[in-house]
Amino acid sequence: MRTALPIPRCLLTAVLVTAGLADAHAFETTQTREDVTLHYRDASDALAAPVRERIIETFFGAYLRERADFHPAAPTQVGIVIDPAYDGIAFVGEKAQAATITINPAWLHTHPGDIDLVTHEAMHIVQGYPEYANARVPGWLVEGIADYARDRYGKDNAGAGWALPTQVKPEQNVDTGYRVTGAFLAWSEAQHPGLVKALDGALREGRYTPALWETLSGVTLPALWAQYVRTR
Repeated sequence: MRTALPIPRCLLTAVLVTAGLADAHAFETTQTREDVTLHYRDASDALAAPVRERIIETFFGAYLRERADFHPAAPTQVGIVIDPAYDGIAFVGEKAQAATITINPAWLHTHPGDIDLVTHEAMHIVQGYPEYANARVPGWLVEGIADYARDRYGKDNAGAGWALPTQVKPEQNVDTGYRVTGAFLAWSEAQHPGLVKALDGALREGRYTPALWETLSGVTLPALWAQYVRTR
């Protein structure tokens, strides 16, 4: 990263632990802002301090707003774990890990601008849906809402070269997910304010059905997608 961000004025506890005579050591910090406490752990101290500070700043900048706007009862105790053994990018776990973001440090080493992956994952904690990847909670919509949130609450998407698409490719559909669905949601929200929040609430409460799109927009989901495609 180019520069380190200033240490925020909040509850801050940092512990640096050295294991025996080995070089491996762990960095841990706990910070509280408003009513949310973040527990950050990097067991191998894999990320430099400026990157670590950007992660923490990005988390609070996104999560506090996402939580306030979509689910004020979302967890107040959240974890971020830096895990070199994880070979993906980042994820939020389930059950006991449903409020923990795990990040692969190698991804940030090669994509240092992609700090708003934290914004996407923080929205998954806010979502907190009881079921995933089935007819009641379709995965394409879960990920589309998370990328909609990344676009809306992101700290530096431009720095990562990340943006919602402005065109629809022939092979794409509403259920493509991620940025494709996120762009559709952003357009739909502009046409029907409150739509995304209503979808999110229905998913969390187990009330989601495809028919809800017509209730919220006046047209079926395929018809709304067709309207969107014509604008692109």
